[in-house]
Amino acid sequence: MSHFQLIWLSSAIALLSTGILTVTAVLGASLTLRTTQKLQLTRGQAFKYHRFISILGIALVLLHPIPLVFAQSTTGVSFAAIFVPFLAAKKVTIIAVGVFALYVLLVILVSSLYMKYLKQKLWRVLHYGSYLFFGLGFWHGLSISDQFEPNAEVSLLDPKKIVLEVEIVVLLLLVLWRIVRHRNQHQSTR
Repeated sequence: MSHFQLIWLSSAIALLSTGILTVTAVLGASLTLRTTQKLQLTRGQAFKYHRFISILGIALVLLHPIPLVFAQSTTGVSFAAIFVPFLAAKKVTIIAVGVFALYVLLVILVSSLYMKYLKQKLWRVLHYGSYLFFGLGFWHGLSISDQFEPNAEVSLLDPKKIVLEVEIVVLLLLVLWRIVRHRNQHQSTR
């Protein structure tokens, strides 16, 4: 594969992973609905789907930078740069933002795998780190271009960026819905 194709493959994997993780965020939020909780069979199934889809999305996030390593002479991304912030030879800061997003995602994954052993409040706080992951991940995705040249332009009207922008809108609507729902629940208990 050419370096261009490897960079394109990395972008496609990233878009697929953020799309899957956006779906899992919406599914996860639906688990908090009283209607879903009353239908315990549905809740159990929804939780299984949420977990499976999350793991699939995380696997894709981990896979996303690998093609860039194979195009290292163009991208400046070594295998170590995937896990160590500020180690990339090019696009140092924005790649580091992606590394930090990965760290946050791994904390969420580990806390979810060990949620039976954690206090629910601690697990919930760690799980709310999902919003930090999305913020860092979207910042990384919107700020990086397919050209790894020092002054390469980034167009927010690029089709790949538009996909990310739609995902951002979906997540912002989800956050707004959760805030309004939380406020309404507290007002109704007064």
